[in-house]
Amino acid sequence: MRTFDIVIIGSGIAGGFLARQLRLTCPDLGVLVLEAAEAMEDYKVGESTVEVAANYMVRRLNLGTYLYQHQLPKNGLRFFFDSPDRDLPLPRMSEIGSDHMPFHPSFQLERARLERDLVTMNRAAGAEVELGAKVVDVAIDGRGRHTVVYEQGGERREVACRWVCDASGRRHVLFRKLGVKVHKEARLNTAAAWGRYRGVAGLDAVTDAAWRSRARYTSRHLSTNHFMYDGYWIWFIPLAGDLEGTANADPRPALMSVGVVFDKDRIGAGNAPAGALPGPRTRAEFERFLGAHRAARELLEGAELEDFQSYAHLPYHADQYFSTDRYAVTGEAGAFTDPFYSPGSDFIATANEFITQMILSDVRGDRAGFEEKVAAYDAYYRFKYDSTLRLYERMYPVFGSFELYRLKYLLDFNNYYNLVVWPFMADRVTDVGWIREELRFTDLVLRALSTMGEHFASLASDLRARGEYFAQNEGRFANGLNGVAQLETRLGPAIDERFRREQVDRAYGSVFAALVERRLGERGLSDRARLVSELPLPQVLVFRDITPERLARLLQRIAERMTKELRDELPDAGIERIELGASGVISVTGPAEGTKAHADALSRARALWDASAGSLAHIAL
Repeated sequence: MRTFDIVIIGSGIAGGFLARQLRLTCPDLGVLVLEAAEAMEDYKVGESTVEVAANYMVRRLNLGTYLYQHQLPKNGLRFFFDSPDRDLPLPRMSEIGSDHMPFHPSFQLERARLERDLVTMNRAAGAEVELGAKVVDVAIDGRGRHTVVYEQGGERREVACRWVCDASGRRHVLFRKLGVKVHKEARLNTAAAWGRYRGVAGLDAVTDAAWRSRARYTSRHLSTNHFMYDGYWIWFIPLAGDLEGTANADPRPALMSVGVVFDKDRIGAGNAPAGALPGPRTRAEFERFLGAHRAARELLEGAELEDFQSYAHLPYHADQYFSTDRYAVTGEAGAFTDPFYSPGSDFIATANEFITQMILSDVRGDRAGFEEKVAAYDAYYRFKYDSTLRLYERMYPVFGSFELYRLKYLLDFNNYYNLVVWPFMADRVTDVGWIREELRFTDLVLRALSTMGEHFASLASDLRARGEYFAQNEGRFANGLNGVAQLETRLGPAIDERFRREQVDRAYGSVFAALVERRLGERGLSDRARLVSELPLPQVLVFRDITPERLARLLQRIAERMTKELRDELPDAGIERIELGASGVISVTGPAEGTKAHADALSRARALWDASAGSLAHIAL
């Protein structure tokens, strides 16, 4: 019986990346990859990557040159908003996007080509990769001598190994063999349908001069483009072209991945908005669904649908991902949340980093370090799943409003760069001490995500009732990169924990103040430094209901602080009290009205109250 250090089940990007990382990190390890497919030819969903996965591919896997030569650079995430009747032409849709390439790279992956190339790369690096090798049995031995049985070419074969890593995707090969329960997620009830089109002209083919110039002629085509609706969204993701036949053959039209993700509790359900379309489940329904949206219909004119796939339910999770019995799962073999922010490859990057470090500790004989890492990494991965899921929970009814989603994205984008990307780039994510410190705040983070989700959902219902949900969906543009510009020069190998905490408070304070302003109709609140400074994250969590009474109490607290400051600054003015009323009304009691003392005190109070917070909600416009 042949023996290996690690057997990896599956040679998609999760397994292919893991094999490459293990061979690059420790070339002495014997790695066997067993892939059920005879050839890596199938198109797979999950083409869009974001910054963590890109950093992992470039820095850890040394794939930077390959990605720029054979895949597409990505121009960030981009979002378009439509009318209630789904009839706006693309140039009139409101948009959130960038007017230049993001300062940290990401990529659009043509998965079939990448996975074929990974087989070649991994074999060249010394890993054994067997195609057409279907795993039929796994026996886990806690002493580190597992057996894996697979069928290949009509023969049954068996190998021994110290580690088994499952990267088999939704087949969950290892969990099925071990009887480990994979839980269908009930908090988010989403489904998806998608396919690859050939001959899509792309967003850069739109010739409207004003529309092109507002993004400074940057390539919208290269973005992961989201078309946003109440209860669902449609993606357009470009993929690298290919050649067929001889070396002199003309390129075939490039592929475009197009898909729909929808909330089954919102679309086609009893609480669906008027005129809502049922979520597509078949190829014919998918094409009809896309055709009911003017922008999508016009982009797809003349294109050919090459394939079609669907999932009836998207999110799921397990109770454990890594074990001291020396098995682990990566990618969709373990958990999946939602494709909206393209987190799938980030989960792969994180899991593979964890698996590599656990294996290295184990093979070095560091039993205490190995067990410590398994416990910390498993707890953190479960937290990562839960926190990511809460980004999307209750949010599908928010997606169709430019006004609302602009604020949602601002908060999410800041938190991603600050709390996720930065620690990964600084190699903190595998540091057990750092993880333990982060896990101390899991309750705070999860409550923050849930609380803000409730506020967004409540305001969406409120705006819908007022007939204002779609009010800003035409003709507006918000530069999504402006809201994270303060992080551009900070992200790197050195991490500043104090700055990170300040940015968390700034993001939550800015966005929450904007929600209060919109909910209560109090114009001008969201960029007042005095108000935003009173709304750090812990205070936002206390502010559970946005009501006039809650706001009045907050203004009273601010007025008391201002009163103390003005008394210290103008000790001879006889100031008794500063009062802040609705719509920015300020009054000063103590100095007689009409006197210079009263005028000076009032002028100074107004200056304090009018001071700009530099709110992210205003910068990111």
